[in-house]
Order: sequence, then C-alpha cells, then structure tokens
Amino acid sequence: MPQLKQRLKNGIYQAYRGLPLSTHRRRQIKNFLFRYLGPVFKDLHAYKAWVHYHEQLLRDKESEEDSMIPKAVVFSEPPVANGVWEWDDYRHIRSRIADAKRTERARRSPEPIEVLDFEASELAEIATALNFNGLGATPLVSIIIPVFNNVKLTLECLASIERHLPEDMAIEVIVADDASSDDTQALIQAVPNIKYVRGEQNLGFLRNCNRAMAQVTGKYTIYLNNDVQVTEGWLQALLSTFDTYKNVGAVGPKFVYPNGHLQEAGASLAPDGISTMVGFGEHPDEPRFNYTRRVDYVSGACLVAPTELLRKVGGFSEEFLPCYCEDSDLCMSIRAAGYEIYYNPDATIIHHLSKTTAATDNAFKMECISKNVSVLNRKWASAIEKKFDPRLITFYLPQFHPVPENDLWWGKGFTEWTNVSKARPNFVGHYQPRIPADHGYYDLRLLEVLKSQAELAQRYGIHGFCFYYYWFDGKRLLERPVEQLLLSDKPDIPFCLCWANENWTRRWDGQEQEILMAQAHTEEDDVAVIYDLIRFFKDDRYIKVDDRPLILIYRVTLFPDFAKTAASWRKVCREQGLGEIYIAMVESFELSHANTHPSEYGCDAAVEFPPQGMAEIKPPSGEVINPEFAGHVADYRDIAVRYASRPAPGYTRFKGAMPGWDNTARRQHAGFCFEKASPGAFQAWLEESIVDTREQNFGDERLVFINAWNEWAEGAYLEPDRRYGHTYLEAVSNALDASRLLNKN
Repeated sequence: MPQLKQRLKNGIYQAYRGLPLSTHRRRQIKNFLFRYLGPVFKDLHAYKAWVHYHEQLLRDKESEEDSMIPKAVVFSEPPVANGVWEWDDYRHIRSRIADAKRTERARRSPEPIEVLDFEASELAEIATALNFNGLGATPLVSIIIPVFNNVKLTLECLASIERHLPEDMAIEVIVADDASSDDTQALIQAVPNIKYVRGEQNLGFLRNCNRAMAQVTGKYTIYLNNDVQVTEGWLQALLSTFDTYKNVGAVGPKFVYPNGHLQEAGASLAPDGISTMVGFGEHPDEPRFNYTRRVDYVSGACLVAPTELLRKVGGFSEEFLPCYCEDSDLCMSIRAAGYEIYYNPDATIIHHLSKTTAATDNAFKMECISKNVSVLNRKWASAIEKKFDPRLITFYLPQFHPVPENDLWWGKGFTEWTNVSKARPNFVGHYQPRIPADHGYYDLRLLEVLKSQAELAQRYGIHGFCFYYYWFDGKRLLERPVEQLLLSDKPDIPFCLCWANENWTRRWDGQEQEILMAQAHTEEDDVAVIYDLIRFFKDDRYIKVDDRPLILIYRVTLFPDFAKTAASWRKVCREQGLGEIYIAMVESFELSHANTHPSEYGCDAAVEFPPQGMAEIKPPSGEVINPEFAGHVADYRDIAVRYASRPAPGYTRFKGAMPGWDNTARRQHAGFCFEKASPGAFQAWLEESIVDTREQNFGDERLVFINAWNEWAEGAYLEPDRRYGHTYLEAVSNALDASRLLNKN
C-alpha cells in the first residue's frame, strides 16, 4: 500500500511537471493540488515549503497590526560574506566580458584600402608630374612633411595630397628634409610649387619639424608624416573643426592601416605617461569612432593647429629629443594654454605605422620611448591625474521619510522601508528580505544620516549623489533631504539632480494606470521647473561638466517636445546669469536600445540605466515556494556581461552599472529579480565601465553612473546590508584601483 501511494504521488507530480503550460499556470495547478490533496504530498520538499510559506503569511498578517514595520520574514539564512565566495565570479565575469568583446570585433572585418604604391622606376616621372597650386600670397594652410630618406613614401604622400586638394584653397607644402642620404633631394626638388627645405645635418624628427616652422606662412600648420596618405575631404574636415567647436587648439584625424583596420581614433593618456591608441585594431566604421569629440591628444603623424598658437607654445619641446611623446606633450601644452584637443573622424588618414623608423635599431627606439614616457610623467602627471579617473555618481532615492501624500496613499508613517521589511522570498535561494546594516531603517529627515552616508560613499571612491527630483505641475514631493542639503554646508559631497518626470502611480511603474500624481509637461510648467532647479545649480557642490550644471531627465520621451523644453531652459539659464547648462537624457524604457542621438531631444549626452533593455528571462535556480509568484527572474551575471560589452554609440554616453536588482519589495508576486548578483561580478562590470570611459570620454565627461546608492525596494543599493556588509563598496574601490592596471589592447 505505501508503495502504491508513493507511485501515485510520483505519477501525479511527474504529470504536473510535464504539462506544456506557462510558469504561472503551472503554479496555479500546484497551488490547487497542495491545497486540496496535501496529505498525498506531505513528504515532498516543495509541499513543506508551500505550507511554511502560508503559515508565515498568516503570522505576517497578524503582526502587521502591531508594528508599522512588520517583522522580517526569513525562510533560510543566506550565507554572509566571508571574504571568499562573494568574489568568486570576478575572474569569470572579466573573462566573459573580454570574450564577448572579441566576438563582437570578429563579427566583421574591414576591407583593405587601396593605396598608392609606386615603382622605383616611376619616381622621377611622378615627381615632375605632380601639380600643386601655385603658392598664394597668404596661404590658409601650411603642411610640414618632415622626411629622412624613404623618398618613395614621400612621393606617395605628396601624390595623395595633390589628388585631394580642395578647390580654391591656398595651401603651401613644406618638405623638411633632415639630411636624407637617398634620392630625396634630387626627386623632391623636382616637384613644382612646393617648398623644399634641406638641413645639412640630421637633427631628428623633433628638431626638423621645429626648424621647418620658420618657413610657415599659413594661418594653420599641419604636421604630416611622409608615411601617410590622405583621403577625400580630409583637409576640409580638419579645418571645419575650428569653425564648428569653441576654443579648438589642435585637431587630428582617424588613422587607419592599409589593411582597413583602425590604428587610432584619438589617444588617451595615463598619469604614468603611457598612452592608449583608442580603437587600435578595431573596425573603423564602429559608431563610437565616428563622432567628433575631445581627446587627451592626437598623433603628430597628422596634427593641425593654428600657427600662432604653435609658435606661442614653442612647437615640439626639445625635452623629448630625439623623438617619441613630443606630440602628446605638445597637446598638453596647448591645453595648458587654455585650448581643447579634438578628434575629427570625417578626416581619414592611411598610415603605414612607423615605416619611417622601421630601420632604426629597436633597442634604441625602446630606450627613447622609456626615457620620454618618464619625462612626460614628470611634466604632466598631476594635470592628467585630475581628470583620469571617471567620477562615479550614484542615484539616490529620497523615499525614506514620511510625507503627507504617502500617508494618504499607503497609510500613516509609510516610507520605502515599509515595503522593504516585509518582502519574502519567492523561491529557494531568493535573497529576501534585505536588511540594512550600518544606518538601519533610517529617516532622511535627519541630516546626520545624509552626512554619514556621504562620508561612507566618499571613503570608497564615490564622487557624488544624483538625487531624484520629483515635480508634478508645480508640486514637489520627497524634497526634504535635498532641500536640507541646500540649506547646509554639510555634507560636502558633490551632487546633481535627475528629474523623475513620470506619473506617480500605485504600481510604481510610471504608467497611466492608477495615477496618484500626474505630470503636466506644459510650457508654463517647464519654465517653473527650471527656475526651481536654478537654486540648486548655483550651489558650489553641484556637479558640473565644463562649468555647466548637469541635469538628468529620466524620460525625455514623455514631453511633447523636449528639444523645445531644453532650448527654453538654456535661454532662461543664460538670462539669469547662470550661463550654459549640460542636459543628459536617461536611456530608459524605449531609449534603452534605440541609440537615439541626444541632440534629437536637445540634450548633450545620454546615461545608461541598467537593467533596462538587457534582461533575458530564465527559470529561478531554486524551487518556487510562493504559489502566487508570476514574476520574472534573470541572471545578474548575464546582464553584467551584456552591458559591459555592448558596443558604444556614436555620441557621448555615460556608462552605467548596478550592484543588483530585485523589486520584490514593491511587487511581491509579480516582481523582477536578478539572482546571482555578487560584489565580484559587480566589480568586473564596473571596472570595464571605468576603463571604457577613460578611453572614450574626456575630462569632465568621464562620468559613470551607478544604480543606485539606496534603492532598497528595487534591490539596487551600495549601502551595507546584513549579508554583504561593505563588500559592494569595496568592489567600487577595487574597481577604481584595478582599472588602472588593465591592459585594453
């Protein structure tokens, strides 16, 4: 009889397991079976968990009458961080990110580029056939081509310039011969309408260029290596940068190899003097290499700058004799003089890298590089250091103090903690509830709490907080924490605002159902908002990008025409004496995958906002113990890899990362949970975001946003909890340190 009962039980359970039904329907059936045929399944672990769950529900209901914050529900004690297991995923996730990037790079290969390749027997004829425009009295551009031997390369370079000369532009070409011993003198002197300047003593690249500056008469000077070939529109594109952007000191092009691969799209510098060629070896058509942007420096293989400025800074510094690093030093000197360095991809230069120095003894080259990197480090390390590390900014939720509206909507004394403390696990291994550690269930009416949080954040490398700003047709909500900050000089932490411009709904989703407080988004409301925001912009602690106060907009698509709103805001700020502002749109909801250029909405940049748009739904790793659960589960490690390895767009995007996500506290039965989150996986993700930001963005635009400091009801928080302690904050500090050691090439 017991065997028959067991077979019957197993048969029913296996039939249930094999049903081709949705997860939600399957759970409804299990709920029915356990409720009405419980004795049959009394030995099953799933049934025991089901019973335990419903017993706990009853206890919760009874205890809610006795306490504003219900007692926490714990089905099984999760392991506490011990310095080992929470870091186990670090190497694995780093490896997965690297593999994903390699796979993306290998997805397509560029086509080889057709280049000029003259035969030795043709050189004399080609030299005399070149037809440059006659020198004008006041050329716009002077092109300095420093040469030492390699006359074939020089003629190929000159021929490419001739092919792509802009019409009606007065230029002069200066070939600076550094005492070549081949046929350079005989052949180049035969080229009509150029300046040929020969030194009888070999001075090396650096001094040769400086010597040639005495011959320059153009408004702009271009240093151009003789081992390059220019392409259609290169000169017009480079010069247009000075008209399109403000305060331009030097511009460089996109460099590609003859095999079609990218050599560099600008370059970045580390405080130790080591440089990184942005995009080395990648496909030149990738969007991130194809928009004009500021960079640390551009290569002297093709660099254009105003002649007057070059003379003011003294050209290439002889501290870097005989060569190497002189171009990065020149760019740093130009920046120190108050100008910016730009990369313009609309100009493409084909470069035979180091062809002119290929015959040089390699040991000598390495000795020169090593020496000059040290010189660069001594000279500019402090200046580079100031902008080297991206500023890490965490979103900050002010929903941790009572307000009349929440009392009305949710009950007397409601704060975010009310939901957080009563969350329950939906499956075995589900980490709920989340219990805060250092600050407990704090109340943000106390400024001391914010001061302590700021000190903790800054101790681990967080630069500042981005407070959510709630404005609904003239009505502010949850404003007390940031208003108190504005009235006090403490905490001394940088901050900015993000207008969470959704409707406030009972479902916490900003949609059109069960609206508690609606947005207006009228022209009058837009003006009222910016006048209110200006109060914060004027605070000395307010985060700025190039002296422009930074404001984030959570959903620009909800405005009738946000480009119009942005224009109105900028106008008001100028009229009020504030100057320009910097507007960043959050890539939320429909924008998470769209790669929409911020300029379409009148914005300056975009902000990644994980986890939106990247989740892959999977079954929970543990058995479901909540029979009402109809939510979704995804693997944190997967989304970390997807975000960290996603190709960057053709505009300024501030990368984002998150320590975790689980909104069960707000939607117990229909929440979305990312399991397998850990400090190790988070560190790997954040490291990659930091390194990519250093390479792709420049200066004040080196920002990384973390979601979030204290989104406890969404399981996205850096603050210490009972399980992990300070380990997520340690991951932030580790990521900043380790990212300096990562080799990107």
